[in-house]
Amino acid sequence: MAEHTILIIEKDGNQAPTFAASLKAKDYSVEVVTTGARAVRRARAINPALIVLNAASLGTSGVRICKQLTDEIDAPLIHIVEEDVVVPDVRDQASTMVLHLPFTSRKLINRVRRMWPNDNEQIITGGPVELAVSSRVVRVEGREKRLTPKTANLLEIFLAHPGETLDREFLMRQIWKTDYMGDTRTLDVHVRWVRQAIERDPASPVLIRTIRGLGYRFDPEP
Repeated sequence: MAEHTILIIEKDGNQAPTFAASLKAKDYSVEVVTTGARAVRRARAINPALIVLNAASLGTSGVRICKQLTDEIDAPLIHIVEEDVVVPDVRDQASTMVLHLPFTSRKLINRVRRMWPNDNEQIITGGPVELAVSSRVVRVEGREKRLTPKTANLLEIFLAHPGETLDREFLMRQIWKTDYMGDTRTLDVHVRWVRQAIERDPASPVLIRTIRGLGYRFDPEP
């Protein structure tokens, strides 16, 4: 694991638990900083595989630090807060996980393993779009999002057929294993979700275009 580093922001001595030693004990390469400003500077320098923000040990919610890190650094982040701390809803941010104390080091290590990069994972690309197949994470121009299984399958089909108009019947058969075409609203909803994940402006899509009367086309070089 030495080729990847976890950057952890935490202070010892507070009543909140610290986790750097537990991560090191599991053979992770760990670098510790004690302030948000140092974390941003160091993250820029080392490009960590994962960031752990132990905001509870800093005696703060960590919301401002978390936002600065996620705005500037392209790495998944685990945000640790006290039990009663309210943080913004991050359900749509596949790269961010919030953990409320109390919990054990084992729970944190399990979350780290879940978010740790898989060097053997199949990556499919098309233009600016990069899809990690097994984890269903799509990355576009520094943004990333975890997709639902069917939405990921739909994007994978588009990436496999760049520049081709894919009719609705074909897409319904591939994703939902059906020839029934009485209602394709489910397909349209999933296309909308793919656009929300990969388009700069989902309301004016340029990567996945609607071909009126036929279906959709993925244009990797719009």
